[in-house]
Amino acid sequence: MPKIKTIIFSSIFILAFFIFFKSYRIFQKKESTLPSTMYISELITLRESIDGKPKNSLIIGTLVNILKIEKNWVYISTNDSNYTGWIEQKYLTKIKLEDKDIFQTIKVLTDVPINKDENEGQNNLDQKFTKKMVDINFNIRELYQLGDVHIYISLNGMYHVDDYIDLAKKTNINAFVLDIKNDYGRTLFESPIARKVLGDSYIRPRVKDIKVFIKKLKENNIYLIGRISTFKDEAYTISNKNDIILDKRYNRAYQSSDKIPWLSPYNRNVWYYNVELAKEAADFGFNEILFDYIRFPDRVQDLDKSSKLIYNNTYSETKPEVIQRFLKYAHDELSKKDVYTAASVFGQIGISKNDENIGQHWESISNVVDFINPMAYPSHYASWIKNHKDYKIQELKEQIKALKIEGLNSYLVWNASNHYYWDGLK
Repeated sequence: MPKIKTIIFSSIFILAFFIFFKSYRIFQKKESTLPSTMYISELITLRESIDGKPKNSLIIGTLVNILKIEKNWVYISTNDSNYTGWIEQKYLTKIKLEDKDIFQTIKVLTDVPINKDENEGQNNLDQKFTKKMVDINFNIRELYQLGDVHIYISLNGMYHVDDYIDLAKKTNINAFVLDIKNDYGRTLFESPIARKVLGDSYIRPRVKDIKVFIKKLKENNIYLIGRISTFKDEAYTISNKNDIILDKRYNRAYQSSDKIPWLSPYNRNVWYYNVELAKEAADFGFNEILFDYIRFPDRVQDLDKSSKLIYNNTYSETKPEVIQRFLKYAHDELSKKDVYTAASVFGQIGISKNDENIGQHWESISNVVDFINPMAYPSHYASWIKNHKDYKIQELKEQIKALKIEGLNSYLVWNASNHYYWDGLK
């Protein structure tokens, strides 16, 4: 009897193993349904691991080899051995996209003469025109015709700078916002002050010959706005641990949800570094410096109350007081070089009665800078939207139309990954 039980048990075990192995092979086959090679469908940044930091960027049309698939992520390689890593599967396509596949044109506005005098010749070059709406479904290109447009281009977006120049020639885009220093502390150009202050944490600049780069933009009549991620800077925190906002819970620099560490706005070394970097940019030809993350971290009220965050507030300044003083210092220094100073603030700051515990107070900031940029991102008003809402062409055009109605003819179109809905811009 024990022998029979053993045989039955062994048979069941073998059968179960066979079924599991077959199911596993089927599962593996379903997971590996992608071709061995595919193309990148839009500008994308490789990651060292699925949850890891950004590594290198690939441009539209790059041929990649599919090495491994894990859920919605794919591990790929290119002909360049330095360009391997993980990307989301949705950024891959079987067909190499061309410009005609990426950009589409829908004509919806037309030029209409204004009070043309019949006595004037047909070749009158001073003839004025206005834009007339001929279809309510107008698109982004026509919206750009309604006013001056600034667009943000990240350090990774530098790969496409010639495309952006071409777009500017065909539309009302007349200014680029370029990262002088991004959130990770990487600079656009070779910076003596960055090398000195950052030491071993200095990251090679994105552009090798900044003079040639700036010359190209100037020759195409591009107004240059240099963005500086001011108090959010990973590279600086690594090499200057005394200038951080110390999080006592972990004995390290405070990090927001994106895991990027924060510097203390009270620290004058941080002031000096950011302003000196801005002055270098001014010397290269930037017209305006935009200080971003010109604030304290948000949503830290509980940590402040329990004294978990150490700011090293040497001069016993309030948060809005020190933000104003930094901007005044920056404005004084940059004015000597005939460069404008600007600050980005949360959209709700314009209607808030206080500084929202981040040091941004509309009246305090607006009287010490040349321009103030309220960031009315949809994401900043997420609590007003039921569930989740994607902001694409229709939503973007409605926002710009609303600005027009309110008499605002200049605006900055911003997407952190430079993923814009360009319909009709080429």
